[in-house]
Amino acid sequence: MSNKSSKSDIVRLLLEEAEFHSKDKQSAKEFLSSEGIDPDKFITDGLKRIKKIQLLINSKKTELEMQASETAKKEAIAWVDELLSKQNFSITDLVKSEELSLSFRNLESMDEDDIRNTLIRHFTLKFINRKK
Repeated sequence: MSNKSSKSDIVRLLLEEAEFHSKDKQSAKEFLSSEGIDPDKFITDGLKRIKKIQLLINSKKTELEMQASETAKKEAIAWVDELLSKQNFSITDLVKSEELSLSFRNLESMDEDDIRNTLIRHFTLKFINRKK
């Protein structure tokens, strides 16, 4: 559901609720006015609050995703460092087992830092996807 339709749905729900209690839209607006509530300002303020809440939700979601990716990256770095420190480590075997899309020509031209960075990126994405 889009933001516009969800906002309008909430406004419509509020007006329908007021209308239910007062039988029609005009009576609902009159009822709100008689209670000291400006219906147009009420709608405008409600839409602003909804927008603010949606922005806060999106902000928190982004923050949580960033924290999760940072955790996954730390986990990947530790994993890769452990892999590279093993005596029997073979990059070609790892490429095959992890189904990495690297050509052997690229592997031959990569130095240790290139391999480490490539593996960190790969395992970071893998760990992020595993947690979803």
